Amino acid sequence: MYKPANIREFVTPAIQKKTQVQMINGRTQKIAVEVATLRGKFKQKGTSEINANGLLVVNDKTSFITWWKDDLESGDILTIYGVDYEVKGNPENVEMRSRYAVLNLEKLSGGAI
Repeated sequence: MYKPANIREFVTPAIQKKTQVQMINGRTQKIAVEVATLRGKFKQKGTSEINANGLLVVNDKTSFITWWKDDLESGDILTIYGVDYEVKGNPENVEMRSRYAVLNLEKLSGGAI
């Protein structure tokens, strides 16, 4: 049976946000709406450097292990200590027991939502 950590190690608070599209003055804009507050274990995997269009882009890759929720999905935004991270790919339901979720995150920067 998978045990990611002791429950007392699920101490990192995160705010789960979902993006909604809204029409404002005839234009569509994305707005992030708070859905829930999560507690989990935050682990940084490292960074990768990509050369895109002559610019050096740094991607921060992290993972967040928390309790399973059915409304976790790809594209959600987690705010951890004031920094926004986007959920990449589908959340992993560990051993299909609906107990733990492993979320692969990527840091959002530059005002992207």
